[in-house]
Amino acid sequence: MSDGRVNRPRRASARRRTAALGLVVLTGLLGACGDDDNDASDETTTSSTAVSTTSTTAATTTSVPAGLEQPAVWPAADVVFATPEEVAADFVREVLGVPPELGEFMAGDSRSGEMAVYSPGEGAGATPIARSLLLLRQLGPDSGWFVTAAINEQVSITSPESMTEVDAGPLTVEGMGRGFEGAVVVNAVVAGDATAELDRQLTQGGSTEASEPYTVELDLTDAPAGATVAVVVRGGVGLETDPGEFSALPIVISG
Repeated sequence: MSDGRVNRPRRASARRRTAALGLVVLTGLLGACGDDDNDASDETTTSSTAVSTTSTTAATTTSVPAGLEQPAVWPAADVVFATPEEVAADFVREVLGVPPELGEFMAGDSRSGEMAVYSPGEGAGATPIARSLLLLRQLGPDSGWFVTAAINEQVSITSPESMTEVDAGPLTVEGMGRGFEGAVVVNAVVAGDATAELDRQLTQGGSTEASEPYTVELDLTDAPAGATVAVVVRGGVGLETDPGEFSALPIVISG
């Protein structure tokens, strides 16, 4: 496989994957990634070596996509990436729309780990800036690599909780955020299909170093029943190659 992914035959409920940031409740997410206790703050992740890589009203129940042990933000359940580097790069490229600038993979256990995402900085020789920490895990019968969440304390999602099952319809998203002139963007896409954006809303967070609370309502009316949806929050930066500080978590549409 030339691009690191292999498609398995889809089940009847699976969506076709097109070619083409969030403090999450850590008791659920970090448990899924083994015993990882790495902090996602800039002070911690900036120590990683940045490398360019070329190669997605809450109920309390959860639902798991067919073939996976848990929902993941990227890719679709029937797409297999052979390495964590490949899936991390694909997520940054497809969901955030910027060239992937990634740190080294930091293994948590034999099937999970973390990877920092950077901004390349401005100008030649600039120092990369840590923007988020991806949580990565092998899932499914083919042990493909998946992005299960992205964490940044400064731009976070506090509600809904990760892996929550929700109805298709209005969804209130809350958290803390900051960005250039206070701009914070919240959107939702079907996991594995960045072109299937369900809604995108611009809201206001902090415009200085301090993050401020935000609340926004996303319209998930068109979300397919049973689909995993990636909720993503990003702090605006105004630079084309900078993903901005971001977090992401998966939810599942009931039905």
